[in-house]
Amino acid sequence: MSSILSRSVLLIIYSGALAVGLTLIGLAVFSLLRSFTPGSQPAAKAHGRRLNRGAAYSLGLGAAVLGGVGLLALLLRAGPGTSALVALGAGLLAGLVAALILVIVPNRRLREETGLAIAADGREARVVIPIPARGLGEVTFHDGTETVHLGARSATGRRIATDSRVRIERVAQRVAIVRPLDGNGSAD
Repeated sequence: MSSILSRSVLLIIYSGALAVGLTLIGLAVFSLLRSFTPGSQPAAKAHGRRLNRGAAYSLGLGAAVLGGVGLLALLLRAGPGTSALVALGAGLLAGLVAALILVIVPNRRLREETGLAIAADGREARVVIPIPARGLGEVTFHDGTETVHLGARSATGRRIATDSRVRIERVAQRVAIVRPLDGNGSAD
């Protein structure tokens, strides 16, 4: 009798986990589709929403895998303990892999870009690819023993020639906004 009762309880738990997981995945996908609709979300909160979508999708995938594997294990007549361990292990593994891919790695890259922006602000650099008046060129600067290459745009709106010295005002998405330096090292 207790075996039938425990299978029934596990059936309800696995079905609930599957339903919750599919709901979270659906909400994350719906949020992603809404982000392609013009004017639906303010741009300032885009990073937070991407993080929330990734976390919701990861949790949903973990719960859905837990529920699906658990139901499959019960269907294959595995014991209640075995089905619970296999379902829990598969759900945790799927959720953690999804979180690693969708949440942890993108946030690490964002932190690295923020660190680069802080390290580059105010530095002198040398133009290696000429910067057109309204276009993109390239600058380099030395950070210790490492040479850093960044895309660059002119802050003044004027063309900057190769081998010119410039000062980096700010960096956004690996593109430096630079101002030419005159002969004594001060900005024009």
